Formats: sequence, C-alpha cells, structure tokens
Amino acid sequence: MKKIDNFNIQNYEEESISYCISVFCSVVLWTREIGEFPDNSLDGKYIILTDKSFLPDEYKRKWKASDDEVKILVTDKKFYYKGVTTRKPFLTQIYYDRPTFSGQTSATSFVIEPGNIHIHITDWYEEGNVSGTPINKDYNTCVIERKNLVNRIFRTIRLKGQTSEAEGAYSFGSAFEDFEKGELAFFEKYAKYPDVIRVMLSRYLEVKELNKRLVDAKYLRILDLMPKADRDILIEWREYTMKREEYWAKRRALTDSLNRNAPRFIERQINNN
Repeated sequence: MKKIDNFNIQNYEEESISYCISVFCSVVLWTREIGEFPDNSLDGKYIILTDKSFLPDEYKRKWKASDDEVKILVTDKKFYYKGVTTRKPFLTQIYYDRPTFSGQTSATSFVIEPGNIHIHITDWYEEGNVSGTPINKDYNTCVIERKNLVNRIFRTIRLKGQTSEAEGAYSFGSAFEDFEKGELAFFEKYAKYPDVIRVMLSRYLEVKELNKRLVDAKYLRILDLMPKADRDILIEWREYTMKREEYWAKRRALTDSLNRNAPRFIERQINNN
C-alpha cells in the first residue's frame, strides 16, 4: 500500500478546484487528485483510494485491489494524490476512518477516466458529487444524486415520520424507483466499460432467494451490451450464486427437519437438569 503524506496545496488553489479531486490524463492515465472534507475531523489521518470494480466472490481481484490501495494524508481538510494508470475506466472509491453517527457515510465512489475529475464532499451523510468528465457527470446525475435523495428521504422519515418540505411530495418509493431508472440508464450507456458498471449490475443479477431467481429482463439485456468475455463472467457468477443459494436452502431445510424431529428424551434430560 502506497502512502502519500507530503504536498503543497497552495500550488493548486489557483486552478479553482477546491473541494475537488482532479485527474489529468494522456495516453496513460495521469491522476492528480485534490479534495476537501466538510470539517477537520480527518486531519492527520489517512484516507484510502481503492479499486471497487470486483465482484464479492472475486477474491483474487479483491486481494489485488487491497495490495494496490493508496493511503493519502489529510491536512487542513484537504488531500492530494498524483499517479498513473493504463486501465480503461473503472469504478473506484475513497473511504475514510472516522467516528460516524447513524446514517453517515464513510466513502465516496467515482470513476477513474481521462480528464479532470471533481468530487465535492460537503456532507458526511451523503456521497460526494462528481463532475468534470463524461462518465462521472452521468454517474453523478444518474446514480449519486438519486441515491443521495433516497437516503435523505429515508433519514427524514426515520427521524420525523414524514418527508420534509424540501422533498415535497416526492415519496421514498418514487425516489427509489427513480434511482433504479437512473442506474439502468447508466448501465445501458456504459456497458462497454464493464469495470464501471459490473458491481452495480451484479446486485440485480445475484440470486439471494430461490423464489426470486427470476431477473427482470431489462437487466439481462445489459449483459448483451457488454464485451463477451465480461458478459460470460457475470453469467457464470450468477449461476454460482444460484447453486450456492440452493445449497443453503437444502441445509436450512435439513436443520429445520432435525429440530422438528428431535427425540423427546433430549427434552426430558434438559428438564431434569
């Protein structure tokens, strides 16, 4: 894991990119990132920049991402990082270790791609807004803004029992439906970049309950828009999740059967003790 703990923020303030991360690219992807947090609670601590394009069961990719993590020191609410990558666009994340209250987030995701990427982190309860490059602009509009609204309404309902005037008549259900529509539009547009969408798409493909193994056809159509090798990996992964759930369902059924048919002498022995 790399550590970045010395920089001069004054060199970059003239570029009017406070509260942001900036990434500069040519043939290889040059990254220069500057950001600012809402307060000084992370000063003197390290935040982590890490690849988040791996599926839950892709352990080798997960270990590789862990090995390649970058630790970036926060000073006076600001952080800076400079590096390069030759990869196609991929989903990444910065996360931070700080005391959080219920509902607060500890991470912000964005897409590494050529260009100047700006990430504005102004509220611990929400992911930072991203802009400056084509994919990140769409990611912000289609995913982050809608997800933040869903979480905002959820917090308000939980605390006050009703939506606030700021959300108007926008109910939690309609906001969540709008969020799913936004994600789908994002999937359709950027299926050619599997490492950008595959983790988000996998949530709709994974089989967690056997009685819910049918996937909405609109998500299966996204697979056909992806490069064949990446599509095949997701299909095989979904089949694996189905077999895994079948195993656990059989195991639960066997355990329930044993519990229902426990010999009576066991109960008598326990009662006698």
